[in-house]
Amino acid sequence: MVHQGKVQRWLLIIVLMAINLPPLLLNSFPNGFALYIQLFVSALIVLALFIQVRVKVRGSNIVYRVELWSAPLYYKTVYREEIHRIEFKRSSWASKVAVVRVKKGIDLRFALFGDGLFGDLSQFAERNGLELRKSKDYQTIEKLDSNRLR
Repeated sequence: MVHQGKVQRWLLIIVLMAINLPPLLLNSFPNGFALYIQLFVSALIVLALFIQVRVKVRGSNIVYRVELWSAPLYYKTVYREEIHRIEFKRSSWASKVAVVRVKKGIDLRFALFGDGLFGDLSQFAERNGLELRKSKDYQTIEKLDSNRLR
């Protein structure tokens, strides 16, 4: 199953407004090079609004894909032989984070995904005999979620 991450669009919109609103309100637009920097940063933020992150957990690998519309920006496949361990942590008050520690290369960090991804990652670790670490904070969130479902 393909899991899609949530982009914090509200945060990007706040940053976009913080860059563009003061010159509009003060009626003092930047000149020359500063204007080009402002336009470039604004364009990057607008493009970031359309970024999608997709993760697919298969039997022997994890596929991580970052797309802009449907064009791939970053694509990585991590096989079970390359994975050192999978860690589950708490990100904020009630948010979960999973970190796939890779033996060589950049670790994969999954935040703002649905609970289905975390279940799939723990099943993946059990099926493939990988080390699985869950922090006490994460276990507390799991207990709270299981109590809510009853």
